[in-house]
Amino acid sequence: MDAVVSPFRRTVGAENAATGKWIVVTSLMFNLWLCFLQTRGWLHASSATVAMVELLVIGAAAWCVRRQVNERVVVIAALTTGYVVAAKMINPAESPKILHDLFIMYVFYCLGRGSGRPAAQWTIWAAMALVLTIGLFELLAPDVYGQLFNVWQYYVEKGVLSQDTVNYSGTTMFVSGNRGEGARTFLPSLLGSHRVSSVFLEPVSMGNFAALVFAWCLAVWRNRPGGRQIALIALALVCIVLTDSRFASGCCVAMLLVRISPLRRSSLFVFLLPIGVVTALTVVGALHEIPGATPSILTDNLKGRLVFSGRLLDYWTLSPWFAFSVSPVYTADTGYAYIFNTLGAPLTLLYALIFAFHRNASRDAAVMKTMLAVYFSCSLCIGANSVTIKTAALLWFLYGALDAVPLAERRQIRRQKASASLFPVGAAACE
Repeated sequence: MDAVVSPFRRTVGAENAATGKWIVVTSLMFNLWLCFLQTRGWLHASSATVAMVELLVIGAAAWCVRRQVNERVVVIAALTTGYVVAAKMINPAESPKILHDLFIMYVFYCLGRGSGRPAAQWTIWAAMALVLTIGLFELLAPDVYGQLFNVWQYYVEKGVLSQDTVNYSGTTMFVSGNRGEGARTFLPSLLGSHRVSSVFLEPVSMGNFAALVFAWCLAVWRNRPGGRQIALIALALVCIVLTDSRFASGCCVAMLLVRISPLRRSSLFVFLLPIGVVTALTVVGALHEIPGATPSILTDNLKGRLVFSGRLLDYWTLSPWFAFSVSPVYTADTGYAYIFNTLGAPLTLLYALIFAFHRNASRDAAVMKTMLAVYFSCSLCIGANSVTIKTAALLWFLYGALDAVPLAERRQIRRQKASASLFPVGAAACE
């Protein structure tokens, strides 16, 4: 299967280690920097400005991995672009943003493969240090944090929030940065209603970050001193509590259950899990169908969002599933609808097939792949936030680093190349 569907080329060095980790850290931090500049009045952080900075980060990563592109990547990219362009011609409202999301996936995966596990280990600890430092500052000195980082105005300038959106919290935090009185899940009496956002500026991405760190720990875990990742797991749980992420807590439990099961390295499970979740969501939507009513979020909680996702998928005719017509309801709050309505069901299944049956270079990478399947299957039920660069760059970088060729195999490849260069006639004869 690997030879048929996998577009990935095995890298044999860590040539991107020094540069790659700093690019990933920049992908985590640049929104915070832009927010600071916007707040100080030194920059107008419009959507175009933010997009330009993001493209510069992606471009730097693409430059580092430019030699890893092979023929299969070009074929798949051409097929994807052709389908999206054709869908755009049929459906003028079709958004090509999905191409940007897929490019992030491939570029940062390759960046991780070219950087290796030590660089990934450094990156995840550096990211955790930055997230907790800024997060604790936000928690302990919210007024000072708000004076330095006016998150609300930053998102208004970006166009995410409209000028007439009511700021019920009366703070400079994002609209979801406050649970409301008594609505917090973890330590409400101690932490109040505030949800920490840290460098991500909004709490959902911080919850996603905590889940990714937990997935990494489960993938590289070893039952021996120094291999149990206890400190990193504890810090990930601290992030979950600070940001009060119900999704991250549930996702971590689901990943842990899969990790201790025989399915932890099953490619078939990775492929079938999201399909099963989409099917279950659609059935739930059919059971909660309201005749004559357009799907909407009736209650803004986990159950309400799941029901909305299911109702929207059940409400569709056939053409939105293939991206041939625009969804009659917005898809920002349901990731599966966003992907199907922008990429189309055939290409979505193709990418799921490539991801699931790609032959990994290590057992840790195979476990990480399964953890990511659980993560995406859960996350896409309630939103498309998981595909944004804030956490997607780190996600694919970590997975790529685990999927790099192990050191022993790299040395063997180097010895083979050296032997071939010393005895070119014999090497040619063997071929």
